Amino acid sequence: MVAILIALLAQTSPLLFTVGSGLRVDLTLLVVVYFSLFWGVERALVLGFLTGLCHDALSSEVLGLSALSKSLTAFVVHTLSRNVQVQSLIAQVLFTALAVAVDTLARLVVLVVFQLRTLALPVVLSTFVQQLLLSVLLAPCVCYVLHMAVRPGHVRQDKRQSHGTL
Repeated sequence: MVAILIALLAQTSPLLFTVGSGLRVDLTLLVVVYFSLFWGVERALVLGFLTGLCHDALSSEVLGLSALSKSLTAFVVHTLSRNVQVQSLIAQVLFTALAVAVDTLARLVVLVVFQLRTLALPVVLSTFVQQLLLSVLLAPCVCYVLHMAVRPGHVRQDKRQSHGTL
């Protein structure tokens, strides 16, 4: 929960608004990706939902939009990473890129289906590319910091080796 609070504070900081609105990275999504890669599915889903709900509450977006997209992202990343060595830098970068794509696509589908906003395709694509590049660059750093902050001996439950002897 501390990681989520720090990501939300950094993301909603007034200092970032004075820098400019062009380059933004969804730090909360990076936290969700980390927990989806290294923790169990239940924790990842709950964390994704709560992170998205907090993000929605602090932003001017439709309440529940980020909660849905981040929950879906946590599920997809966790499901696809079950048989992958997630300590690999390449795997972390690829799953981060996948997470940005799933999160963006889920948001767009909800917005289009419910006709909540009209979106220009060039703006959506440029925002997606910027967020994808920034997220891929920052993902290894976020994973490293969170890995050092979380219990060093933690292994995801479904990746733990089971031995037949007591």
